[in-house]
Amino acid sequence: MTSAAPYASTSLADLLPALRYADPHLLAARLEDVRLPLGWWHATPLMEVEHVIGAEALSHQVAQALRSLWPHAELGDVIPVLRLLGTPGVEPGRTVAQVAREAGPGVVDGDRALASAFGSILDRLHQRGVPREESEEARVRDAVSVIARWLPADAPAEVCAALAVLQGLEEEPEDGLTPVAVSVPEPVEEQTAKDQVPAVELPAPRAAVDGDDPAEDAEEPQLGDDASPAPAPALMAEPLAAFTRLVAGWDERALVIAGQRMFTDEPAKLQDLGERFSVSRERVRQLERAVADSLTQWMVADEDGRAFAGHLAAVAERLGTVGQVAEVHALHPDHARTVEAMGVPLGDVVARLLPGGTLVGTWIVQGDAAALRAVMQEDLLAACGDTPLAWDDAVALGLRYGVRGEVLADWAADLGRFQVRDGRLLYWGRSLNDRAAAVLALHGTPMSMEDIHEQLADGTAINSMRNQIWTDERFIRLDRNLYGLRAWGGEEYLGIREMIAREITNAGGEAEVNAIAEAISSRFDVSAASVRTNLGGPGFARTRRGWVRVAGEAGEQDAPYVPRNDVAGTRRCFVGADGRWWYRMEVTGDHLRGSGFPVPAGWAAHIGGAPHREPVPLGHEAGETSLTWRAQPTFGSVKPLLEHVGATVGDQVFLNVTDGHLNALRLPAPADGLSPETGAARLTGWTAAVTPAEAVEVIARRIGMEPGQDGAALLERLAERGDKDIAELLERALSGAVPAF
Repeated sequence: MTSAAPYASTSLADLLPALRYADPHLLAARLEDVRLPLGWWHATPLMEVEHVIGAEALSHQVAQALRSLWPHAELGDVIPVLRLLGTPGVEPGRTVAQVAREAGPGVVDGDRALASAFGSILDRLHQRGVPREESEEARVRDAVSVIARWLPADAPAEVCAALAVLQGLEEEPEDGLTPVAVSVPEPVEEQTAKDQVPAVELPAPRAAVDGDDPAEDAEEPQLGDDASPAPAPALMAEPLAAFTRLVAGWDERALVIAGQRMFTDEPAKLQDLGERFSVSRERVRQLERAVADSLTQWMVADEDGRAFAGHLAAVAERLGTVGQVAEVHALHPDHARTVEAMGVPLGDVVARLLPGGTLVGTWIVQGDAAALRAVMQEDLLAACGDTPLAWDDAVALGLRYGVRGEVLADWAADLGRFQVRDGRLLYWGRSLNDRAAAVLALHGTPMSMEDIHEQLADGTAINSMRNQIWTDERFIRLDRNLYGLRAWGGEEYLGIREMIAREITNAGGEAEVNAIAEAISSRFDVSAASVRTNLGGPGFARTRRGWVRVAGEAGEQDAPYVPRNDVAGTRRCFVGADGRWWYRMEVTGDHLRGSGFPVPAGWAAHIGGAPHREPVPLGHEAGETSLTWRAQPTFGSVKPLLEHVGATVGDQVFLNVTDGHLNALRLPAPADGLSPETGAARLTGWTAAVTPAEAVEVIARRIGMEPGQDGAALLERLAERGDKDIAELLERALSGAVPAF
């Protein structure tokens, strides 16, 4: 797509293409400026950059980048436009380092030479002090032949537009138009009478070569440099009638190729069309290029065609940098109507012929779509990654890149993970935690877990969300069921027992029961009765009437925490032959995504954890993690360890901690047809087949019971521990083992 003044939108990357492929960190170190947008070299017009920092500063920044990043490349290869201008120093074989070195012994002199070379481009683009001597005009008259040697077929529209302006330096033609002309060789294949180019009543089209792009060939002719800026183009009154008159002269093959390959979302295969027309695939390709050439020539040489080209320019002007195909269909009544001879809506034809436009899915993007997406994604993330962005500010950011407010919300969503909610743009991150943080940031005040879950509305189980929020340092629990962002500050709620311990510590190690109950119940959604109940449990000791301290303090700070149930009475905990206790976990998708997960207090205490104490660091074969005990004991991510042992969803993995080292053993999901007694024993880590009687013996030993237990006693103990899955299987095995009399 082009504007009335195409050179006004030329960016540095259009003149220095290597910027698109260089390391962004290296570029930032040499080109970043606090006065300019991030990544300005990709899309910010040079005219705007000059206005902010000045042409001299811009030229010197470019010179420093050239000398440090591409010293051994030919200057004319790095900045191809210099060859068109005939700038000294761009002769074949002369590298950036040579040009800089020949300017003088110092770095400053070298930079000055390179800056002068780049400054000459800026002067030409903006017609500053351009001499009109005969020698200069002679060089410009040779420009077309130079362009033919180096301009690639997929050159950005801004480069073509800038060259059109430079061409305007020669004497203006009678019609005031200076289209960019690129000579292309004729096809080698000889045509038969049967395979002639579709008969179209137009001047003979040039032959095309493989790789031509019809949208680029349809580039709108530009005004010469002496012409005043043209007004915004207007839409054509009857574009369908004009286009219908054109295709009326095409033969069947041209119409089929245009309708089924060039102007459709699902183009027919060359092979299928070749079989239909009894020609080769390559011949179909040639016919397709010939149709594209005919369209290009029509829009240059025919009155209807020139009007249609103006119509395309008007559509492009209305769309701006990005637009949607649906918008094109709605811009003009004719766009929704079908070109009968081709069987496609005129809007689909217009969308694919817009000058400088690239069709990406349902979007029409001006220039380099990938670069625009990358730089806008980066800027949007920087603007609203932590705090939602007011919509007016988001629109202003979009307009810097020519993206209209009407399409910004859809474009941002298409860029990935951005949403508009309550009049603000926010980053809807990849993980559940990112999205929960976005909900809180948008709300601006603490929320309950249920309210956060309702706002997410993505089908995630609330328990899974709760576990992930509890293990993410970005969040802070402010009450029993109230959560906010840690960046907001506030007193963290750690659970009743932990809050009691903190009150006692703040009071100097001993506090009055009534004072503790009143202090906690006044700040949090906790009753004074609940506080007193917890004060009577393990972890707290009476010092005198009505006063308490934390058990294990008063010189015993390192005493181990004593849970209500020890490891032998804790579900999913089993002792091995070597006396070490293992905890069984069933692997889920959340574990493999890196989420933390809660573990029973009995096992957590067994491996050294305790409430309101420092996290327990745990190393393992694939890295490290930790056990943190706030509201409940919680393991950090063990994803690397699970991947190391080859665990998949549904596997049982047994975890053990020995001397601060976390060990893992994987037990794959069992095959179908496993007997109940073998299945029950397997859940304790025993993999061999067993009889019901053997299962009782194995399971009893695995949970720390004395030998010689009967089935009933074992089932009772399993129920006390909470091992319902093992108990159900064992009960089935024992009931089936009793003979029927």
